[in-house]
Amino acid sequence: MITYENIDVVFDEFHALPDFNLRIEEGEFFTLLGPSGCGKSTALRTLAGFIDPTAGEVHIDGKRVTHLPSQRRQIGMVFQNYALFPTMTVRENIGFGLKVSGVSKAETMRRVDEIAAAVELDGKQLGKGVTELSGGQQQRVAIARALVLRPKILLLDEPLSNLDAKLRHQLRGQLKELQEQFGITTVYVTHDQDEALTMSTRIAVMNKGRIEQVGTPQEVYMRSATEFVCNFIGDVNRLAAGTVAALAENARGARGTGGLDARAPSYLRVEKVGLHTPDEVSRGNGARLMLPGTVLSRQYHGVYSSYRVQLAGRDQGVVKGMLQETGHPGFAAGDPVVVGIDPADVLQYEDARAETEQAVAEPAESAPMVAEGSR
Repeated sequence: MITYENIDVVFDEFHALPDFNLRIEEGEFFTLLGPSGCGKSTALRTLAGFIDPTAGEVHIDGKRVTHLPSQRRQIGMVFQNYALFPTMTVRENIGFGLKVSGVSKAETMRRVDEIAAAVELDGKQLGKGVTELSGGQQQRVAIARALVLRPKILLLDEPLSNLDAKLRHQLRGQLKELQEQFGITTVYVTHDQDEALTMSTRIAVMNKGRIEQVGTPQEVYMRSATEFVCNFIGDVNRLAAGTVAALAENARGARGTGGLDARAPSYLRVEKVGLHTPDEVSRGNGARLMLPGTVLSRQYHGVYSSYRVQLAGRDQGVVKGMLQETGHPGFAAGDPVVVGIDPADVLQYEDARAETEQAVAEPAESAPMVAEGSR
């Protein structure tokens, strides 16, 4: 559906996108994810036709659109600040593109009413000025203005970043439902990992203008292809040398581990850290390495609590773990615990290069987001 082919974008002496290649399939909710300045908005605006690439080609449905004017690409766009007209009513804002395109007044009225209902804007709100609406309602107006033109592709450039946390969480679900309802190919730009993981069909993680990994949310999270992706997505432990050595020794001969390199940079997702009372370890634990430690701190998050644990022994370091709250007292600072680590859960990387070639991870099995184990 959408293809970036060897795209270069250069601003003066700054190489924003060096040899950028990507394919987005029809009907996907595809997210460009990365830190500020990584090139994700540049990639989006190149697709929209707002930026002319220095080299390379952009294709939509197999047709080259690299230098085609933006208005001829059948693309709708929602900006971070919504870019609504403050002197117009909501109805006039939504219908502006149709009016410019020469659509009749009656047809414009019909299509505006239809799309307003789809995004849950009522007739009373249509008559208001956009400045009278809440942030969430303004976001719906911006989406309706893009969708009323019936574009093939919808582009969204951090459309939720100006909203408070509760409203942002609420609108994520609504935005995804709208995308599924219309079946429209959507390209979404964000630096918010949670947004990317919960909304996307696939994700491209970007760093310094390059793609580090493309995959489903589960692939990117569970099998991060590079050290950058591993650290950027979610919360991880960088395992100390002593812990990695113990894991490597413990993993010898264990099925499914594939062997561990005690010298390689090694990481473990916090929810993969098992936390147990000392008396629990008398039960069988298979290939898991069991390490004694002491709780340094606990943070209560409602559904779960997170812990920092000092592992006993030389060069073992500190690990973070989490336990689902069940109503029973959790561990407290100073409590002895036993930390369980499965070598198969450890992510290892050959080196710490920040820039890598595009990497696509293998599919991953489903995994619980909260570690097992209780006091």
